[in-house]
Amino acid sequence: MSRILVAGLCPLPNENTPKSYGPGIRTWQLAKSLAAAGHQVRIVAMRIGDAYLPAERVNEQGSVEGIEVQRVLEGPFLSGDALRPHLASGWPDAVVGATVYGSHALARQPPTIPFWADQFGHVMAEAQAKAALDRSNAVLPYFWRLLEPVMTHADRISVVSERQRWAAVGELGVLGRLTAETCGYEFTAVIPCAYVPERSTRAAEMGSRDVRAELGIERDAFVVLWSGSFNVWSDVETLFRALETVMQARREVHFLSTGAEITGHDETTYARFVRLVEGSPFRARIHLRGWVPGSDVLAHWAAADLGVLAEQPIYEGALGSKNRIVQWLGHGLPVLYNRMGELGELIAGERLGLTFASGDADDLAARIAWACEHRGELAEYAARARAYVAEKLTFEATTTPLVAWAADPRFAPDREGAPGAAAARGFSIQALAAKELLQALKTVPGVRRSQLLRRVWRWLKRHRGVPAGGT
Repeated sequence: MSRILVAGLCPLPNENTPKSYGPGIRTWQLAKSLAAAGHQVRIVAMRIGDAYLPAERVNEQGSVEGIEVQRVLEGPFLSGDALRPHLASGWPDAVVGATVYGSHALARQPPTIPFWADQFGHVMAEAQAKAALDRSNAVLPYFWRLLEPVMTHADRISVVSERQRWAAVGELGVLGRLTAETCGYEFTAVIPCAYVPERSTRAAEMGSRDVRAELGIERDAFVVLWSGSFNVWSDVETLFRALETVMQARREVHFLSTGAEITGHDETTYARFVRLVEGSPFRARIHLRGWVPGSDVLAHWAAADLGVLAEQPIYEGALGSKNRIVQWLGHGLPVLYNRMGELGELIAGERLGLTFASGDADDLAARIAWACEHRGELAEYAARARAYVAEKLTFEATTTPLVAWAADPRFAPDREGAPGAAAARGFSIQALAAKELLQALKTVPGVRRSQLLRRVWRWLKRHRGVPAGGT
């Protein structure tokens, strides 16, 4: 068995913090699966700052279910400084980056041991959504700087969907890794979002808290839930228009929200939704709880009849996935999700929940109204979903490619140290084009001794990654 260092994010799902995010679940999904397979695992996790109380220093170093966990601040993590001592110790046989942030931290100084990098959702598609929200493309270089070293140096790459897999292959091509040396080599693996097994334990321990009674919601009401962040891809306008339509027709419908803005990333979308709600004649039936501690989340889910998520019809959703949907499905909460990407198509095709057309408020309202009238059938959807998740979307079922690689971690064929890698090392499309151009120029009489050509060659080597070699 191998010794694996996992670089990821926290809070992990077992932490009772004021906020919780998908990257922490992803980190635990990869790390716990490796440990369950018998590998020795150590996690170094970047603390998502606003997920913790300002003065909180929760378990900076400790153990979770036998896995050593070190929590560090963002600066030392992203610079690679927090990881360097672990790598220098010679302990790990291989490294795994969980999400692009963990993968980037490892790629800052490419490890000399095999490197599995996780791209938890399509980074540049989310960057596009963020740019659209900001009405500025200034953020795009930041995301590309996160992603480029990961895709340049990783030996294997995991993604959340088959569609994202092909997008990742395109990125590898742009970065010059689809070479003669790597032809036939499988760079990518699909690791879908998985249900957190601790959820069922928490459900049994959450006690008798009655969120409906706390909020004054009637016993026969139909409660629609949004749980989690309001992110750059969230379609709050469609959600709000649908709620107003169905609330006008059906007095029993209430809306309950746990979650809010993402500090430093999207502080606009939730604020926009709050403004819409404040002007609604149905404000009394819309319950915005904001972020609630992890220990309170399941009590709010228990108060709901239907979990709803609406996202914009953009590449981010088409290529990615939504972790909260998988958690709802596994928990047994009926789901209404836009038919988008592989997860939306799975829900529709396997009849695991209800779907609606992205951006269509009338369709969303109609599906909520149908759910109100067909609670028995809604429960049947939820039962099918729970059974499907228990078989197909567990940690063990989703991580088989990673666990198999960890048993015998190897370099990609173009990595330094791999057989035949020397010819490909430092390759890039720009470098190849420049080299071919200069080779052609050499055939022109008198050019070989040109000082101008020599200066151009030196500049290209310095700025475009031309492989070493003289003129």
